[in-house]
Amino acid sequence: MKAVIQRDTNGIKALDFGEIEVEKFLPTSILIKTSMVPLLPYDVMKLNGKIPVTLPHVLGYGAVGRVEKVGKFRSEKLINQRVLVLNPSGTFKERITSHIPPLTIPIPDAVTDSQAVSVVGGLDTAFVLYKKIIKSSHQIIVITGANSVIGLALLQLLKSSDKTIVPLIREKSANYFQKRCKDYQLPVYSGDENLKLEATLVVDIAGQEILLKSYIERGVDIISIAQQNILGVRFISEGIFPGEYAKLLELLKKGDIILPIDREFYYHEIKEAINYQENFPSRGRNLISFV
Repeated sequence: MKAVIQRDTNGIKALDFGEIEVEKFLPTSILIKTSMVPLLPYDVMKLNGKIPVTLPHVLGYGAVGRVEKVGKFRSEKLINQRVLVLNPSGTFKERITSHIPPLTIPIPDAVTDSQAVSVVGGLDTAFVLYKKIIKSSHQIIVITGANSVIGLALLQLLKSSDKTIVPLIREKSANYFQKRCKDYQLPVYSGDENLKLEATLVVDIAGQEILLKSYIERGVDIISIAQQNILGVRFISEGIFPGEYAKLLELLKKGDIILPIDREFYYHEIKEAINYQENFPSRGRNLISFV
């Protein structure tokens, strides 16, 4: 079957459309025909050698697809169901064999493929940050990169909280951010002037050290999903449980959360998709279709 394979760390040139064998099918396995995968910043970072990876490597971690076959220890009711699948051995391929039952989550009928697949690397990460914020004693939450997929998902999760939210947005993204806030019925946010520093938590999604410098110098608490090696910044890298993925899909079903989508590319346009993602501002998740 066809797959998008990373051969080295020379960026787009590292990609190859190759044939790979279907993984061994076990009694606990599910075979899924891939419909759509998200193109995540981490995929591009792997291509550029910024994140170590064992080569050759099939890109991707999450996907949406339809179940074609189940092992004898799995329910036949799953056949032909749409599922969200998490697969450590890659998802940029025509079919995915999932061996771990909890990592295959049924998708409600009302949730589109594009919304469901954008949970991975988007809403799931936002949910990790949301839990940190809610448990925190800090009352003022400054969010860098609030216009990103993760940022906009986080703002929607925080809509009913009693925290004071301060989004930090680059000027060139201001109009886009305001439009998304209106579309998602988000409140009008205040600026970061006159913050009570002892009550402030900075949540860094953007990963730009220059944005954090003044907060570091003033001793403000900072957590980041993008910076691992800065003194004064606590790096966060956590997953969520399968039951929590089901909960997030229910939020999408009810319309409580809407994830921003930018463009959809076919898998044979992967190089064009990566070039677009690297050279244009983030305006939602870019998706790769296999159907």
